[in-house]
Amino acid sequence: MSTRVGVGESKDTDSLKAGVEAAQGALAQAGVEKCDLVLLFATVDHDQARVLEGVRSVTGDAPLSGCSAEGVITQAGPAGEGVFTQAGWVYGESAMTVMVLASDTIRFFTCCSHGLKADSRRSGEELGKKLQELQDEKPRLLLMFPDGLSVNTTAFYAGIEAQLQEPLPFCGGAASDNMSYTQTFQYYNDEVLSDSASCVAVCGDVDYVIGVNHGCLPIGLDKTVTRAEQNRLYEIENKPAWEFFRQYLDEDIEKLTVEAAGVICLGERLPEEEASEYDQYIIRIPLGQNEDGSLLLSTEMETGSKVRMTRRDPDRVSLGAKQLAERIKRELGDRKPSAVLQFDCAARGKTLFGPEVKEMGIDAIQDVLGKDIPWVGFYTYGELAPIGGKNYAHTATVALCVIC
Repeated sequence: MSTRVGVGESKDTDSLKAGVEAAQGALAQAGVEKCDLVLLFATVDHDQARVLEGVRSVTGDAPLSGCSAEGVITQAGPAGEGVFTQAGWVYGESAMTVMVLASDTIRFFTCCSHGLKADSRRSGEELGKKLQELQDEKPRLLLMFPDGLSVNTTAFYAGIEAQLQEPLPFCGGAASDNMSYTQTFQYYNDEVLSDSASCVAVCGDVDYVIGVNHGCLPIGLDKTVTRAEQNRLYEIENKPAWEFFRQYLDEDIEKLTVEAAGVICLGERLPEEEASEYDQYIIRIPLGQNEDGSLLLSTEMETGSKVRMTRRDPDRVSLGAKQLAERIKRELGDRKPSAVLQFDCAARGKTLFGPEVKEMGIDAIQDVLGKDIPWVGFYTYGELAPIGGKNYAHTATVALCVIC
């Protein structure tokens, strides 16, 4: 059998029926009756428990992981708020997708941790201990889907890695909602969770290539972070962080909005040895503005680090996505992809590209790697992928994981 992969999707507004339809479609495309892993992504307008019930009624007790999404991605393009098909743009809100994998060479183990908001480090340690118990299986990759509204990725990563004896690459995306920043959901086997992280340890004979790209254009000069604590950025160049950030926005903008943060972002300078294969800066989108003028980030930034403002241009972002796909294709060589996982920032979807998101954000990649590969993904509140062997959390970025 080797490895069989299939993807199904549904735009049915009945959550139970949507789950059944997507799961049946995935198994049919894979040509199997049973599978070894289920990945599920669904928009938050669905009844999350009913979606999961529908999927599980088809896939049984196969290990399952995934999360809620601002929109989902398949071979046909993205879907969610504005639902895409190959024919173009169709307005709607409900969308979900399922990927199933059946393999006699790859083994999958689902795991989860809780309490990200209270203590992301402790939650990471909880997960790391579970992974350490799998060391005899020799995990090769960790797919992870944490709550994008409560995770401090720096602390979460540190907690996991403190428990591991050997390095392990992380790849995935942070769960999102409909840009209301209200509540996201994580799926773990039979459970629908929040404030948690659902993960998959991928073990056995598996080959993969991971790549990331943001396409943002640096503007201005490097500046110094003069005060930061945990994942709160207080001052840049001795100015309140929001006051500094606001200088680059239109004069009439008085508070941080999704639209404002979707165009102007912070770029944190990377060490030279890592920047050589990626870019000089890793992108940070502020998640919130506090009354004291500080900005809330999904990851930590150290006092003394160098930052630079960046601007996102749709053409440059689309070109960067295409170049990423070309780089991955070269690295693949003669290896044939079995599946592609795409984790794309919610602020890069319809917020950036509007009705051209399929052509500029999806086709730019699929035209290079191929439209006949089982392909699944979602629009995230943060992308997770390594650079130069070190695990990083990203924003305003696309992360691709191609499994061979």
